[in-house]
Amino acid sequence: MTRERTAARRSAGKLAIAVFLLGSLLIGLSACRGFFGQGPIALMVIDNGGDTELPVVVWFDVSGSTDPDGIIASFTLDFGDGTTEDGVAVSSPIDHTYIVAGTYTAVLTVTDTDGRIGMTNGIVVIGPAMITFAANRGSSFDIYRMKADGTNQGAVFASAYDELFPDLVRGARDRIAYAAEDGLRWNIWTMTVTGTSRTPLTTQTLSNQVQPSWSLDASTLAYASNAAQTPSLTTWEIYTVTAAGTGAEKLTTQSPSWAIAPSCSPVSDDILFVSDSDDDSGTADGGSAIWKWHDGHAAILKDGLGRDGDASPAIAGLLLPLGLPTGAGISRPVWSPDGTKIAYAAEASLGGQIDIFVMHSDGSDAKTLEAYVAEVGVPNSDITTTDDEFCPYWLEDGSGIVYAKEDGLGNFQLYKVTFATGTITDPALTELGSNTSPASKR
Repeated sequence: MTRERTAARRSAGKLAIAVFLLGSLLIGLSACRGFFGQGPIALMVIDNGGDTELPVVVWFDVSGSTDPDGIIASFTLDFGDGTTEDGVAVSSPIDHTYIVAGTYTAVLTVTDTDGRIGMTNGIVVIGPAMITFAANRGSSFDIYRMKADGTNQGAVFASAYDELFPDLVRGARDRIAYAAEDGLRWNIWTMTVTGTSRTPLTTQTLSNQVQPSWSLDASTLAYASNAAQTPSLTTWEIYTVTAAGTGAEKLTTQSPSWAIAPSCSPVSDDILFVSDSDDDSGTADGGSAIWKWHDGHAAILKDGLGRDGDASPAIAGLLLPLGLPTGAGISRPVWSPDGTKIAYAAEASLGGQIDIFVMHSDGSDAKTLEAYVAEVGVPNSDITTTDDEFCPYWLEDGSGIVYAKEDGLGNFQLYKVTFATGTITDPALTELGSNTSPASKR
């Protein structure tokens, strides 16, 4: 018995020693892992969607970040403009809006459960806000671009014929749609913002196609055409065509009245346009009215005593070649960036002074631009002029509206109203020739 007890005690002692040694080994291995373990790997893909003009939404995909021997516990993304974002999960892309032009270094730092870190960085280049417009600085109207402060003006494309109504593709802003004539008719074209890869989307030989507007997803464009009666000086309708130039089809049926000046919503499939028809009699109360195409139906939004939406003064050598309906102008209603407001040019009465107005997207609460600036910006600001003001365009950052106005010398220049200060640019953004149809980000 004594020998058996002694053997049992020895076995228990050996087992305790073994357990102790195993525990020590595990603790040692754990400590070694903490000392010799691998750090996490930070990976980041930066995507600006091809857009480089302020304001720019940039997406950061950090989902490729991994930890070879553990998991990532947290991350910090420094956007390089003084702002950061912290998080735990790296599975969802992160979006950030840059509002100041410049070159930024974005830095991603990931941390694992052992406290080890991994880092990577990427360069983000943000250009200044730009305005695209049509200008006659020679023998014809051509497409120009400039910074939003009026500097760095230059032609994107110039020819012996007229090019008008530029509109930038939504999102990327890397393509311009515009109307161009060849001495016989007008058609819809697209090109890059540097004037390359010019492509016709319509090839009508008898009728005119003008005033293109990109849809929300840039898959189609709306435009005005008198092709219904190939051609007709009175039967203008709104058409659509794919961005590839296929599938052109008539959208509206305003005949015997007409429809021009389409403007696609930045947040939906709705389209504004202008017509001389009303809902009942077929003749608008004031010469023309603003309509909205919604869910396959058209209805009036605004019909005042004068012209609403298309009102513009006569521009020498321009209206006749366009072949627009009698009395119709080249202005068109435009949406605010968030789609909640509409800016448009209108006459208080037929033949009266043309001014810029702003209303809600349902057509309510219409007021002069002066009253709107006083409401959202500086109270009692005095930006009233006695000149005709037309072709409004809302700056993408919502800071103001650019529009065309007579300069007192027989030409038309582009001006900017800044909501925050209640002031108009002085001098004008442009100074040479006649300038119309401003467009920024869509």
